[in-house]
Formats: sequence, C-alpha cells, structure tokens
Amino acid sequence: KASYEDQRKINGKVMRFTVGDTRDLSLEEAHRLARHKFQESKETGAHPKVNERAETTIEEMRQLTVNGAITLYRDMLIRRTPPAAEGTIKMLNNTIARLDRDEVNFGSKQIRHITEEDVLKAFNATWLSAALHSNRLTPEIKAHMEKVGRVNLTKEELDKLGVTSEAMRVRIKAAGVSAAEQTFAAASRAVRYVIDKEKRQAKKAGRNPIIFGNDFQVLWEEGRMRDARALHSYYVKARVRNPLGEADGTLGAAIEYLWSRRLAQRGQNESGVYYLLSTLFLGARRNETAELAWFDRVPESERETTSWVWLDAMDPKARKEGRTSVNPMTGKEGAQVFFAQTKNRRDHNMPLGPFSTALMRHRFERRLEADDPRARWVYPARSARAAEGHYKDSKAIMKGLGEKLSVEFGPTPHDLRRTLGRYAGKLQIPDRIVSRLFNHLAPKDPTDPDAGSASTIRYQEPEWYELQEALSRVEQLMASSAPTFYNQLKPVDWPLLPEKEKGGVDE
Repeated sequence: KASYEDQRKINGKVMRFTVGDTRDLSLEEAHRLARHKFQESKETGAHPKVNERAETTIEEMRQLTVNGAITLYRDMLIRRTPPAAEGTIKMLNNTIARLDRDEVNFGSKQIRHITEEDVLKAFNATWLSAALHSNRLTPEIKAHMEKVGRVNLTKEELDKLGVTSEAMRVRIKAAGVSAAEQTFAAASRAVRYVIDKEKRQAKKAGRNPIIFGNDFQVLWEEGRMRDARALHSYYVKARVRNPLGEADGTLGAAIEYLWSRRLAQRGQNESGVYYLLSTLFLGARRNETAELAWFDRVPESERETTSWVWLDAMDPKARKEGRTSVNPMTGKEGAQVFFAQTKNRRDHNMPLGPFSTALMRHRFERRLEADDPRARWVYPARSARAAEGHYKDSKAIMKGLGEKLSVEFGPTPHDLRRTLGRYAGKLQIPDRIVSRLFNHLAPKDPTDPDAGSASTIRYQEPEWYELQEALSRVEQLMASSAPTFYNQLKPVDWPLLPEKEKGGVDE
C-alpha cells in the first residue's frame, strides 16, 4: 500500500500531500501529477486535498464559461489514473488559448447563454484565426483572407493571387480548418463532461440541473466537422501524402542529400540528419524518433516509460562470448527500439534492420559524455541549455530537401514514415507484419463479413524473427536506391553497388 507523497512550501506554508498509489502510477506520471497539484494549490492558496474535495457550487456552475469547462475537463484528465498523455493536455491548453484570442473571444462566454448560432460564428472565427496564424500561407493570401473575413476563397480570388495549382487551391481553402475542428471537438467533449458531472451533483442535491444541452453538436449536424471520408477526399485532392519513391528518384536523391548534409556547417546538422534518416528507416513518427534515449543511460525505474534504443555494444559480456545480446527488459535478441506510450497509447517494441542499426551505431560512437545534460538522448539538441535536451525542429533541413527534390509539396517527416510502408508493399510483406511494424491498430471492419475480430488479429502477432526478416528486406530495397549511402553502411557480407559519378552517369 505504498504511495507517492510530496512535501513542499506553497505560498509560505509547508504542505504535505499524497500524489497517488505506486501500483497505479509510474514515477514519471507521479511527478507530472505532483507538479499539477502544486501549481493548483499555488493559484488557489488551498491544500491540494481541499482542491480535490471541492465540488463546483451552483453559482459557479451558472457562471461557468467555455474555457472554464475545458479547464475542469483538463484537470480531471490530469488527476485520473492513469493520467492523460502530455500531448492531450497540450492540445487542451492550445484549445483554451485559441478561444481566448481577441478575434475569437469565445472562451469567456458562459455556457448557459451561448446558442447554436454563437457556436457556428465562433467556429468560423477560429478557422480564420488559425489560417492567419499558419506559416504555410503567403502574407498576400493572409492579407486577402483578413480583408474578406473568410478562408474559403473562390477560384477567381485565388487566380488573382497567382495560385494556379489545383492541389494548392484545395490546401489554401482548408488552411486552419484542422485546428478549428480540433478546438471545437475538445470544447464539445469538455461541455459534455461538465453536463454529466452537473447531472450527478444535481441528483445528489435533489435539484434540477443548471446546464443541459450541448450546443456544440450543431457543428456535426451541419457537416462542419469532416468525417473520415471527407478527410480522405481532402488528402487525395490536396496531395497531402507524398511518400518518397523509386519511379521519380525521390528516395535515392533524399537519402544521398541527407547523408551528405551530416558534414555540412562543421557538423551542426549531424544530429538532425541522423534523426531524419532513422525516422525513414524505422518508419516512426517524428516525435517518437526525437524522444529516443540510450537504454544504458535510462534509470532502471524509468525504462518502461521512456523510449530507448538497445545495441549489442551495451552488453560487452555477450560480445566477449560471441553471442547475440538479449535486452534485459524485453528478453528479445539483438538491436532494438522501444517506443513508450505511442499515439495509440500502446508501447511499441521492434527490432532494428541492418541500416537503422548502422545509423544507431554511428550515433553511439559519437554520443556525448555522461556528464553532459543531453547525454541520454540519441539525437541531442545543439545547445546544452535546450529545455528538453533532444533534437526537435527539422524544418530547415526538410525545406532544403524539398528544394533539392524540386517537388511541389513536402516531403514532411511523416512522408518519411509512409515511405517504409510503400516499399513494404513493393515486397508484398504480409499486412499483419506491416501493421506490427507501424504499430497500427487493426480493428474489425464492420462492412466486411470476412474480416477477423480484434481478438483473432491479436492471435496473429508476428514472431520477432519475422519482423527482423521483413525489415532487412525492406531496408535493403530502400537503401539500394542510394548507392553511396548503401555501400558505407551495408553489412560486410553484402556486395557493393556501382556508384554514380557526379554527372549522374554509372561507373
């Protein structure tokens, strides 16, 4: 029955409070929850236990604003066991900030007094505001949008602005809509949470609820919130998904360009280049790769909640005995990567292929000394004073890559992830293995009577060696499009590829 406890001085008073049960919370989650309780008490002046015990009064419920509801919802997600992911909390904080912008001015509206018309008007204002804050639109287009008060510009207006590409027109018309959809979906969930909470309090007090009815629902009734089919149609028309390929030579050119960039600017781009190449060969999401740490530099108590890389070099005993290393946490052989609490809230463990292993070895040989504050990260930030310590922003390198490839859109870091899927398809790797490599959930398709159930799909979990074989084949095919890179990082028993001269002629 051990529990985490915190004792600190809050507003001049020493307060001791329980954070949670050690069986329910990891150390990292307990730290995050303790920080929230401290901040809450600092703002209210009350003991954390008093803040937890206090219920929303009738008068407070009458005056509750939209952002007040989102704050209550956010705090509930932080307190619950297990607490919500940091990405969710960040999204809710962004939602509050967007609704508080002067041009939107909706966060301070009392829930009891808003109407469906208010919601629709605020949605459009948020959409325009998000578009004007976008870094993907030119100043001329933003100025015109602000002048006419809308994002959905006509063909004639776009022609006058010099936009001739149909895909670009689709993108401009949809600028900011994703942010607006996310904002109002979160606000709707928060209001629904408050309504349910108020119903329970009213029942307990023997009174009628003060708030009932969620006016945000009008957005779905009027088709303002895009469904999966509408999103897919937008992705196709706007050419959002642009994996690198063989026919247009983009994959080979991208790999060679990135590999050459690691030495540019006296090595200042090295960490970023390895980060992008690893994202490509791992098929990972950009934040998943960025947050990778070295297994041997992660405290044992944090290894289940931290993303890490394991290499054979971390087990000198196995090397001395001439056998493959076994990771002590997973019990699996060989070089591998572990992504903690991914987008679908599942941990993801997978082997490293030959080229991703070689890239990691290069990083391992160049890693920082143990006393450096960035020492644990596979891709450390340039500055030792960086807040999170690891590499984050690849915009400059990706922009240079886009110019090198002379493509209209992208590529983006997520296009690098998609590339692994494209090449797995070329080799006809079974879907169950590809889904496992990408850590995709595979729910039963209700429209397909022959689709397997979720339980059956779990029974088809690939074995470790199947993943290793699949990655070896896919990585070999991908890397062979860039002979210089391939020859420098390939396994010693693989044959060399003929490299191209600078003029582009085969030797």
